[in-house]
Amino acid sequence: MKKLILVSLFISFSCYSQCKKETIERENYYYEGCINYEEQPNGEGIEILTIDDQTQKFTGTFKNGVFISGELSISFLNGEISKIYYVDFVKEIISKEIYTWDNGNKEVTIYKNGKKEKEIRTFSEPERQGLIIEKQFKSDGSIIETRNTNNNRIPEDILGDETYIDVDLIEESNQLRVNVDFPTKNGELLSVPIQFDSGATDFFIGYRLYQEIKNKCDVVDLNVEGNSRGVSGEYKTKYIKIKQLKIGSYLVKNVVAIVPMRSDINSMLIGIGFLKKFKEVEWSLNSNKMRFYK
Repeated sequence: MKKLILVSLFISFSCYSQCKKETIERENYYYEGCINYEEQPNGEGIEILTIDDQTQKFTGTFKNGVFISGELSISFLNGEISKIYYVDFVKEIISKEIYTWDNGNKEVTIYKNGKKEKEIRTFSEPERQGLIIEKQFKSDGSIIETRNTNNNRIPEDILGDETYIDVDLIEESNQLRVNVDFPTKNGELLSVPIQFDSGATDFFIGYRLYQEIKNKCDVVDLNVEGNSRGVSGEYKTKYIKIKQLKIGSYLVKNVVAIVPMRSDINSMLIGIGFLKKFKEVEWSLNSNKMRFYK
Protein backbone atom coordinates (compact mmCIF):
# COMPACT_ATOMS: atom_id res chain seq x y z
CA MET A 1 0.00 0.00 0.00
CA LYS A 2 2.79 2.45 0.90
CA LYS A 3 4.53 1.81 -2.45
CA LEU A 4 1.30 2.47 -4.37
CA ILE A 5 0.80 5.76 -2.52
CA LEU A 6 4.36 6.87 -3.25
CA VAL A 7 3.97 6.00 -6.94
CA SER A 8 0.69 7.92 -7.08
CA LEU A 9 2.27 10.99 -5.50
CA PHE A 10 5.23 10.79 -7.85
CA ILE A 11 2.98 10.58 -10.92
CA SER A 12 0.91 13.54 -9.67
CA PHE A 13 3.99 15.65 -9.00
CA SER A 14 5.54 14.65 -12.34
CA CYS A 15 2.41 15.78 -14.18
CA TYR A 16 2.62 19.16 -12.48
CA SER A 17 6.36 19.62 -12.87
CA GLN A 18 6.40 18.63 -16.58
CA CYS A 19 3.81 21.23 -17.62
CA LYS A 20 4.67 24.19 -19.80
CA LYS A 21 5.36 27.19 -17.56
CA GLU A 22 3.14 30.13 -18.42
CA THR A 23 2.65 33.64 -17.07
CA ILE A 24 -0.47 35.53 -16.00
CA GLU A 25 -0.15 39.27 -15.31
CA ARG A 26 -2.82 41.68 -14.11
CA GLU A 27 -2.84 44.80 -11.93
CA ASN A 28 -1.29 43.90 -8.53
CA TYR A 29 -1.13 40.24 -9.64
CA TYR A 30 1.52 37.99 -11.15
CA TYR A 31 1.63 34.24 -11.66
CA GLU A 32 4.22 31.98 -13.25
CA GLY A 33 3.78 28.22 -13.49
CA CYS A 34 1.33 25.57 -14.58
CA ILE A 35 -2.22 26.55 -15.59
CA ASN A 36 -5.35 24.63 -16.58
CA TYR A 37 -7.51 25.04 -19.70
CA GLU A 38 -9.37 27.92 -18.06
CA GLU A 39 -6.09 29.80 -17.47
CA GLN A 40 -6.15 29.23 -13.71
CA PRO A 41 -3.09 28.26 -11.65
CA ASN A 42 -3.00 24.47 -11.63
CA GLY A 43 0.12 22.59 -10.53
CA GLU A 44 3.49 23.96 -9.43
CA GLY A 45 3.78 27.73 -9.56
CA ILE A 46 4.44 31.12 -7.96
CA GLU A 47 1.65 33.63 -7.34
CA ILE A 48 2.35 37.21 -6.20
CA LEU A 49 -0.34 39.55 -4.88
CA THR A 50 0.22 43.20 -3.92
CA ILE A 51 -2.29 44.34 -1.30
CA ASP A 52 -2.05 47.77 0.38
CA ASP A 53 0.92 47.56 2.77
CA GLN A 54 2.05 44.03 1.92
CA THR A 55 3.15 41.68 -0.83
CA GLN A 56 2.02 38.05 -0.65
CA LYS A 57 4.00 35.38 -2.46
CA PHE A 58 2.58 31.84 -2.75
CA THR A 59 5.11 29.21 -3.83
CA GLY A 60 3.93 25.63 -4.20
CA THR A 61 1.01 23.63 -5.57
CA PHE A 62 -2.24 25.06 -6.95
CA LYS A 63 -5.44 23.32 -8.04
CA ASN A 64 -7.95 25.09 -10.28
CA GLY A 65 -6.87 28.53 -9.07
CA VAL A 66 -6.68 27.62 -5.35
CA PHE A 67 -3.41 27.44 -3.44
CA ILE A 68 -3.09 23.95 -1.92
CA SER A 69 0.29 23.60 -0.19
CA GLY A 70 3.73 25.20 0.02
CA GLU A 71 5.14 28.47 1.31
CA LEU A 72 3.30 31.75 1.84
CA SER A 73 5.71 34.65 2.24
CA ILE A 74 4.30 38.04 3.28
CA SER A 75 6.57 41.09 3.03
CA PHE A 76 5.37 44.22 4.85
CA LEU A 77 6.32 47.81 3.99
CA ASN A 78 8.03 48.22 7.40
CA GLY A 79 10.52 45.47 6.49
CA GLU A 80 8.98 42.63 8.50
CA ILE A 81 8.57 39.24 6.81
CA SER A 82 6.24 36.35 7.63
CA LYS A 83 6.75 32.89 6.12
CA ILE A 84 4.17 30.17 6.64
CA TYR A 85 4.64 26.62 5.38
CA TYR A 86 1.31 24.94 4.65
CA VAL A 87 0.67 21.23 4.48
CA ASP A 88 -2.94 22.07 3.57
CA PHE A 89 -3.76 25.73 2.97
CA VAL A 90 -7.54 25.20 2.73
CA LYS A 91 -7.69 23.37 6.07
CA GLU A 92 -5.05 25.73 7.57
CA ILE A 93 -2.69 22.89 8.51
CA ILE A 94 0.77 24.38 9.05
CA SER A 95 4.17 22.71 9.48
CA LYS A 96 6.26 25.80 10.28
CA GLU A 97 6.11 29.59 10.65
CA ILE A 98 9.00 32.05 10.52
CA TYR A 99 8.50 35.70 11.46
CA THR A 100 11.33 38.22 11.07
CA TRP A 101 10.94 41.68 12.61
CA ASP A 102 12.38 44.85 11.06
CA ASN A 103 15.18 44.82 13.66
CA GLY A 104 16.29 41.31 12.64
CA ASN A 105 14.73 39.44 15.56
CA LYS A 106 13.29 36.11 14.44
CA GLU A 107 10.71 33.66 15.73
CA VAL A 108 10.42 30.12 14.36
CA THR A 109 7.34 28.05 15.28
CA ILE A 110 7.23 24.31 14.59
CA TYR A 111 3.95 22.42 14.31
CA LYS A 112 3.27 18.69 14.61
CA ASN A 113 0.02 17.25 13.26
CA GLY A 114 -1.27 20.80 12.93
CA LYS A 115 -0.58 21.71 16.58
CA LYS A 116 2.08 24.06 17.88
CA GLU A 117 5.01 22.04 19.25
CA LYS A 118 7.98 24.38 19.61
CA GLU A 119 8.80 28.09 19.36
CA ILE A 120 12.36 29.43 19.06
CA ARG A 121 13.14 33.13 19.24
CA THR A 122 16.53 34.68 18.36
CA PHE A 123 17.66 38.29 18.62
CA SER A 124 19.83 40.63 16.55
CA GLU A 125 20.29 43.71 18.76
CA PRO A 126 23.93 44.04 19.86
CA GLU A 127 23.12 43.59 23.57
CA ARG A 128 20.99 40.44 22.96
CA GLN A 129 22.58 39.07 19.81
CA GLY A 130 23.24 35.60 21.19
CA LEU A 131 20.06 35.15 23.24
CA ILE A 132 17.89 32.15 22.34
CA ILE A 133 14.50 31.60 23.99
CA GLU A 134 12.78 28.27 23.35
CA LYS A 135 9.25 27.27 24.31
CA GLN A 136 7.94 23.69 24.31
CA PHE A 137 4.14 23.33 24.09
CA LYS A 138 2.97 20.20 25.90
CA SER A 139 -0.18 18.18 25.18
CA ASP A 140 -1.61 19.08 28.62
CA GLY A 141 -1.54 22.78 27.72
CA SER A 142 1.57 23.63 29.76
CA ILE A 143 4.50 25.58 28.30
CA ILE A 144 8.15 24.98 29.20
CA GLU A 145 10.45 27.93 28.49
CA THR A 146 14.25 27.68 28.42
CA ARG A 147 16.94 30.24 27.66
CA ASN A 148 20.52 29.65 26.63
CA THR A 149 21.51 32.15 29.34
CA ASN A 150 20.16 29.80 32.03
CA ASN A 151 21.74 26.66 33.43
CA ASN A 152 19.17 24.18 32.20
CA ARG A 153 18.94 20.59 33.39
CA ILE A 154 20.62 18.40 30.72
CA PRO A 155 21.58 14.95 32.15
CA GLU A 156 24.30 14.45 29.52
CA ASP A 157 26.13 17.52 30.86
CA ILE A 158 26.98 15.78 34.16
CA LEU A 159 29.77 13.20 33.81
CA GLY A 160 30.72 10.87 36.64
CA ASP A 161 30.35 7.29 37.84
CA GLU A 162 28.48 7.93 41.11
CA THR A 163 24.74 8.57 41.38
CA TYR A 164 25.56 11.37 43.81
CA ILE A 165 28.63 12.96 45.42
CA ASP A 166 29.17 14.74 48.73
CA VAL A 167 31.24 17.90 48.65
CA ASP A 168 32.61 19.59 51.77
CA LEU A 169 31.81 23.27 52.14
CA ILE A 170 34.72 25.48 53.18
CA GLU A 171 33.81 27.76 56.08
CA GLU A 172 35.64 31.05 55.97
CA SER A 173 34.78 34.43 57.52
CA ASN A 174 31.16 33.41 58.12
CA GLN A 175 30.89 32.31 54.50
CA LEU A 176 30.51 28.87 52.98
CA ARG A 177 32.48 28.17 49.82
CA VAL A 178 32.45 25.39 47.24
CA ASN A 179 35.73 24.41 45.65
CA VAL A 180 35.39 24.64 41.86
CA ASP A 181 38.05 23.28 39.50
CA PHE A 182 38.41 24.84 36.06
CA PRO A 183 40.22 22.48 33.63
CA THR A 184 42.73 24.49 31.59
CA LYS A 185 43.69 23.98 27.96
CA ASN A 186 47.05 22.51 28.96
CA GLY A 187 45.46 19.82 31.16
CA GLU A 188 45.91 21.46 34.57
CA LEU A 189 43.22 22.46 37.09
CA LEU A 190 42.62 26.00 38.28
CA SER A 191 41.03 25.55 41.75
CA VAL A 192 38.94 28.39 43.17
CA PRO A 193 36.77 28.36 46.34
CA ILE A 194 33.56 30.23 45.39
CA GLN A 195 30.99 31.45 47.90
CA PHE A 196 27.73 29.50 48.05
CA ASP A 197 24.73 31.77 48.45
CA SER A 198 21.29 30.13 48.58
CA GLY A 199 19.72 33.55 48.02
CA ALA A 200 21.61 34.18 44.77
CA THR A 201 19.97 33.28 41.48
CA ASP A 202 23.03 32.93 39.21
CA PHE A 203 26.60 31.72 38.93
CA PHE A 204 28.59 34.96 39.18
CA ILE A 205 32.30 35.17 38.36
CA GLY A 206 34.33 38.28 39.19
CA TYR A 207 36.30 40.27 36.64
CA ARG A 208 39.77 39.03 37.69
CA LEU A 209 38.77 35.36 37.65
CA TYR A 210 37.06 35.85 34.29
CA GLN A 211 40.25 37.23 32.75
CA GLU A 212 42.12 34.19 34.06
CA ILE A 213 39.73 31.50 32.80
CA LYS A 214 39.16 33.36 29.52
CA ASN A 215 42.88 32.99 28.76
CA LYS A 216 43.41 29.51 30.18
CA CYS A 217 40.12 27.63 29.77
CA ASP A 218 37.55 26.91 27.09
CA VAL A 219 35.05 29.77 27.37
CA VAL A 220 32.46 31.10 24.91
CA ASP A 221 31.03 34.62 24.97
CA LEU A 222 27.25 34.28 24.47
CA ASN A 223 26.97 37.90 23.21
CA VAL A 224 24.18 38.69 25.65
CA GLU A 225 24.46 41.64 28.03
CA GLY A 226 22.64 42.32 31.29
CA ASN A 227 22.60 44.55 34.36
CA SER A 228 23.41 43.81 38.00
CA ARG A 229 23.29 45.91 41.12
CA GLY A 230 25.80 45.96 43.96
CA VAL A 231 27.07 48.22 46.73
CA SER A 232 28.58 50.56 44.14
CA GLY A 233 25.34 50.79 42.15
CA GLU A 234 24.20 49.29 38.86
CA TYR A 235 26.74 47.94 36.38
CA LYS A 236 26.84 46.10 33.06
CA THR A 237 27.36 42.34 32.87
CA LYS A 238 27.52 39.72 30.15
CA TYR A 239 26.85 35.99 29.87
CA ILE A 240 29.49 33.40 29.10
CA LYS A 241 29.47 29.62 28.73
CA ILE A 242 32.24 27.62 30.42
CA LYS A 243 32.67 24.42 28.41
CA GLN A 244 33.54 22.38 31.50
CA LEU A 245 34.35 22.60 35.21
CA LYS A 246 34.62 20.15 38.09
CA ILE A 247 32.66 19.86 41.32
CA GLY A 248 34.14 17.01 43.36
CA SER A 249 34.46 14.05 40.99
CA TYR A 250 31.74 15.34 38.63
CA LEU A 251 32.70 16.98 35.36
CA VAL A 252 30.00 19.54 34.54
CA LYS A 253 29.73 20.73 30.94
CA ASN A 254 28.26 23.89 29.38
CA VAL A 255 27.92 26.00 32.50
CA VAL A 256 26.49 29.51 32.05
CA ALA A 257 27.98 32.27 34.19
CA ILE A 258 27.56 36.02 34.53
CA VAL A 259 30.65 38.23 34.52
CA PRO A 260 30.92 41.98 35.23
CA MET A 261 32.23 44.39 32.62
CA ARG A 262 33.98 46.44 35.30
CA SER A 263 37.43 45.58 36.64
CA ASP A 264 36.55 46.60 40.22
CA ILE A 265 33.75 44.00 40.56
CA ASN A 266 35.37 40.80 41.79
CA SER A 267 32.83 39.01 43.98
CA MET A 268 32.08 35.35 43.17
CA LEU A 269 28.86 33.50 43.93
CA ILE A 270 27.33 30.09 43.27
CA GLY A 271 23.56 30.50 43.38
CA ILE A 272 20.47 28.42 42.75
CA GLY A 273 20.72 28.99 39.00
CA PHE A 274 23.89 26.89 38.77
CA LEU A 275 22.46 24.12 40.98
CA LYS A 276 19.64 23.60 38.49
CA LYS A 277 22.13 21.77 36.26
CA PHE A 278 21.80 18.81 38.64
CA LYS A 279 18.93 16.43 39.22
CA GLU A 280 18.84 17.42 42.88
CA VAL A 281 21.08 19.19 45.41
CA GLU A 282 20.91 18.84 49.20
CA TRP A 283 22.61 21.12 51.69
CA SER A 284 23.38 20.03 55.22
CA LEU A 285 23.67 23.10 57.47
CA ASN A 286 25.10 21.22 60.45
CA SER A 287 27.75 19.16 58.66
CA ASN A 288 28.65 21.80 56.05
CA LYS A 289 28.19 19.43 53.13
CA MET A 290 26.40 19.58 49.82
CA ARG A 291 25.15 16.47 48.05
CA PHE A 292 24.92 16.70 44.26
CA TYR A 293 22.76 14.16 42.42
CA LYS A 294 23.76 13.38 38.87
